[in-house]
Amino acid sequence: MDSRLSLNILGLTAVLPFAFTACTPKETKSSLQSGQALSAVLAEETVRAAGARKTVAVISPDASWGPPSSVEESFKVALKKQGFSVVAAKSANLGDPMRSGEVGLKSADFLEVLEKCSDAGAIVSFAGAPLLKPGETATLKPDRPPLLVVATAMHGETPGVTGDPMQLARLLEARVIQLAIVDGSEPAAAKANATHELFAKHYRVLRRPD
Repeated sequence: MDSRLSLNILGLTAVLPFAFTACTPKETKSSLQSGQALSAVLAEETVRAAGARKTVAVISPDASWGPPSSVEESFKVALKKQGFSVVAAKSANLGDPMRSGEVGLKSADFLEVLEKCSDAGAIVSFAGAPLLKPGETATLKPDRPPLLVVATAMHGETPGVTGDPMQLARLLEARVIQLAIVDGSEPAAAKANATHELFAKHYRVLRRPD
């Protein structure tokens, strides 16, 4: 495994998978602001990943997790402003985080999306990383659309799915995922605008090794 990727992933092990605690109005405002930065940066990354193909397939948690998050809605608006078509590829049942058992994007749901959205420019998962079973990675077609994953504890004011940090590392190394946005912080780029500076205070981008 790439050493830099390993160090980045290991630094995330203290992050809790879910955040359901009540927020104060100040915390809610801060969460919404950081969520807007998240949606803006995700839209930029998706445009670059999709290239000339102007269709983006979105995987979302199903209604049992609540309505679509403000992050997802803002992301869709940003893409449409740039001439992209956004397709609701899957409303996925992620399981119940308040009970025992596996929680996350089931491999069958992910493989279904790959099959029916093979012509998309990119696939974006707001349902975390796919929980692929042993051997399923090797069956993936090399010319499939790039997968971008939001793996943060919150999507603005709505709970998200962080997943297992080491699983993210394996999926990045195996090139199942092109990039994952996770909780954390990283140095803001030189001459970064206010949106990117806010993003860098709350999130970091993990990319697959070149």
